[in-house]
Amino acid sequence: GIRSASFCLGVMQLLARENKLKKFEYLSTVSGGGYIGGSLSWMWSGIWRQNRPQAMEQECAREFGTGRSDFPYGCGERNSSAPDQDMNRDQASLMRYLRQHGEYLVPGKGISFLSFLSVVLRSVTMGLVTLLVLASWFFHVLHMTPVFNDFFTGVSYMLFAGCAVFVAYLLCLLCYGVLVMLARGNHAQSYNFRRRWEIFIKWPLIVSLFLLFIGATDSLRALIEARALEVGGVAAFAGSLVAWFSQRAKVSSILKFLPRVAVIYAGVTLMFLGLFMLSDQIAFMIISSGETDAGNADMKLLAMHTVVVAFVLVMAWLVPINKVSIHRYYRDRLMETFMPDVCDILHQGDSFVATAANETGVHALKDTLTGDIPYHIINTNIVLVESGIAKFRGRGGDNFILSPCYSGSNATGWRRTEVFAGGSITLPTAVAISGAAANPDAGVAGKGITINPLVSTLMSIFNLRLGYWCVNPDWRIQPDQHANPNYLIPGFWGSLGRSEINETSPYVQLSDGGHFENLAMYELLRRRCKLIICCDGEQDSDFAFESLANVIEKVRVDLGITIDIDADDLMDLKYSVNEQGEIKYAKSGYLVSDIKYPDGIGQFVYIKTTLPNELPGDVVGYRSKHPDFPDETTADQFFDETQMEAYRMLGKHIASAVVKDTSINW
Repeated sequence: GIRSASFCLGVMQLLARENKLKKFEYLSTVSGGGYIGGSLSWMWSGIWRQNRPQAMEQECAREFGTGRSDFPYGCGERNSSAPDQDMNRDQASLMRYLRQHGEYLVPGKGISFLSFLSVVLRSVTMGLVTLLVLASWFFHVLHMTPVFNDFFTGVSYMLFAGCAVFVAYLLCLLCYGVLVMLARGNHAQSYNFRRRWEIFIKWPLIVSLFLLFIGATDSLRALIEARALEVGGVAAFAGSLVAWFSQRAKVSSILKFLPRVAVIYAGVTLMFLGLFMLSDQIAFMIISSGETDAGNADMKLLAMHTVVVAFVLVMAWLVPINKVSIHRYYRDRLMETFMPDVCDILHQGDSFVATAANETGVHALKDTLTGDIPYHIINTNIVLVESGIAKFRGRGGDNFILSPCYSGSNATGWRRTEVFAGGSITLPTAVAISGAAANPDAGVAGKGITINPLVSTLMSIFNLRLGYWCVNPDWRIQPDQHANPNYLIPGFWGSLGRSEINETSPYVQLSDGGHFENLAMYELLRRRCKLIICCDGEQDSDFAFESLANVIEKVRVDLGITIDIDADDLMDLKYSVNEQGEIKYAKSGYLVSDIKYPDGIGQFVYIKTTLPNELPGDVVGYRSKHPDFPDETTADQFFDETQMEAYRMLGKHIASAVVKDTSINW
């Protein structure tokens, strides 16, 4: 997030000051690094100068580049009034604007935390209404079914049916065991029978559990009928709190006797129980409202309920899912902070909108790649938890790039970016996708609680995602690249039909590139770059180097590339703090190692957010008041000027040592 963006900005400023940045051919970004990478690509493109008002013609004449004199954010230190030798007036204005907008999610100007909360509640409400309408209609039909009410009481029937299916399931297991015992030899016919059986046998269990759940829900609803709405609502809310609480860092110390996953399952199950109880009670109240009427009141009510369901489904089909999810709010706020209307800032020192970037496709950058401007690769992750290919399924995804010329992945193939999705992927959208950390069926390096199917289903139903649904770039699967994914399909239905979350579906989900590889190195190594400088700004107070280990493993397996890093060099990056709060500084803030390509040797420079010696005074002062620096929680996306400056100056300080290293082949 903003932590990585601030740190990377400091590194980039130092490289520009020493005229090293113009040597680089690629700018590969992921997650928070993409914030500042997208900002630089936007400044370098010059698209913001188009259609400028005549009154701003003089201010908008500037062209930005990668050198000391024309780097967009300058190379000097903080100077809010007059420019110094390393920062002219325009650069100072842009740097000042960025410092003052570190709280990008709640930038002010009428957009506050309540605005953000309202967007979240909108997503939840839409999902809640859709779920309750469909589930209450299901219970309505169930209560209107003669066999449900005539042969048994409603509750007994469902429980009895669930128990009967479960008993049948157990009998099938016993029969299968007997057949296996009687079988002789390893015949192909016997093996094929076992495989077909083991694929089938899960379904009776699923059906029995579903019937038991519905029966238990209706039983509980009938038992507390007068309070069913209140109890259902409280259960749904309490379940969501339990599921949320289980993800907190300190939960393991509070509930040592319970595995975290058990707490999560309990919370999500309680929430679904409450929601289904609400749906059942709504259906029961609708039926009860027609009991005093004569004639076919019951069927009329069911018909009216069916019309409501049809209306909700049609509306869900018409609504574009990406425009009503949290992604849109996140994308707009990033755009306003990092890709603003530059002319406004240069003319009046501020910007209230970002109208130019809002319409700028990633493919538009292709025409602006001149001089020393590096080619920007924006890394995202395509969610593939149900892929038919074991490698993609095990990793939960594949690296999916969005770049000026081509977009796609190994899993789907590539398309020209101006053709992919009808050319609708804008630069702000691409940056937001690359930083979409919270998304169903996706987690850092394919791990985490949001990979859990139950949790992912819940997040999908309520559209709690920062990621993006788009068409599959494979023309054989999705020839219509202008197709628009909607809230119903693949949105709501995609949460239930998980088999569609793969590379062969017409629509695919894109999420944070860190869900595949969190250092944006994979594509650079694929291209056999001779020198790669990597800025690692992840939260890693334990110095586990998980992102580094992840990319080393992936490129060795996929590309046959080895990154030689000595364990002692990694230890040199660690700092420690004793009980008195005294810091033992890291020996270095970076390391240099060789990259062994199948056809040659490259060089890798790894820059880490750590605390080396001789830090600037303001960084030391900030650290004294904020002991978690430089690994403050990623949940903190609300940086003030002091916090942003601490990370920016840390990046500059470490990079200053890098450019002096004579072992690096610039």
